[in-house]
Amino acid sequence: MHYPDLEMLYEKHGGKFRVAVLLQRRVQQLVRGDKKLVAVDSDNPMDIAVAEARAGKIWLDESDDLKSQN
Repeated sequence: MHYPDLEMLYEKHGGKFRVAVLLQRRVQQLVRGDKKLVAVDSDNPMDIAVAEARAGKIWLDESDDLKSQN
């Protein structure tokens, strides 16, 4: 999957580094078996994490801990 709207995620989540951390942590959770928070036509954990970030379902709090909205 191509991610042309990553710039929007950078602005929404505080920059490239924070987006990288956010997606990496969520991908790890998905690989361990956590359920998807959004409907996506892909089983690729990165596609799912990007879709969840776009939808505002995952974010990093002030101490860079991953938070999610079910």
